[in-house]
Amino acid sequence: MTPAAARSEMIRVHDLKKSFGDVEALAGIDLEIGAGEVVCLIGPSGSGKSTLLRCINFLEQPSGGSVHVAGQRVGYREVNGGVRAMRGAEVARIRAEIGMVFQHFYLWPHLSALENVILALTEVRALAPPQAAERGQALMAKVGLADKMASFPEQLSGGQRQRVAIARALAMEPKVMLFDEPTSALDPELVGEVLTVMEQVAREGMTMLVATHEMGFAKRVADRIVFMDQGRIVESGPPGELFERPHHERTRRFLAKILV
Repeated sequence: MTPAAARSEMIRVHDLKKSFGDVEALAGIDLEIGAGEVVCLIGPSGSGKSTLLRCINFLEQPSGGSVHVAGQRVGYREVNGGVRAMRGAEVARIRAEIGMVFQHFYLWPHLSALENVILALTEVRALAPPQAAERGQALMAKVGLADKMASFPEQLSGGQRQRVAIARALAMEPKVMLFDEPTSALDPELVGEVLTVMEQVAREGMTMLVATHEMGFAKRVADRIVFMDQGRIVESGPPGELFERPHHERTRRFLAKILV
């Protein structure tokens, strides 16, 4: 992987805030991620990991602060020293550059696995169907599902569905990939097949921000671990440092409960 000091910035989050009524889900997040860097978000449920990812992709509108991906502000356009909210089409164009894999797959049940992968290529990228099919077939093979292209989601295991979802996101050739606890809805025996694909994507140099409870994966693959609690970043660092020598008492208490 590229040394951290040599990486260009791919994601920049500044003073990001998000509230749901009286609940402060994000309380001023600052985070920078370099091109090709893999960052894993860890922390208890409700710590703000999923909200942070959804704000980066503008699936949730932040209450304050800013997000930039590949130098482009997400959700707002800077005009004459001020900002205005982007129109839906503008947001869609930026969102097309940000691949996202969710906990619950969100595949179209009436489409085959291959059709799920190529739908956005024809509808959003306006790729000709033969080209879209060629790219989709290559990606289905990449995630180990060359023999499942004609299968419908209900005919697939949870792990296979999640691999289709990863192929669908990669088909758009995004600049970054966001993963929102992609294995938490899977039976334990299916987790490994999804993590293997994610490790492959990381090795190929994709910028990745991953909310996960899979500490083994985070240790193996992440360049940096970010521990969140109560909508704040408590501390961050390389896996070896954060897992073995955490500085903050809250991090130590969290790790003591899960690293058994």
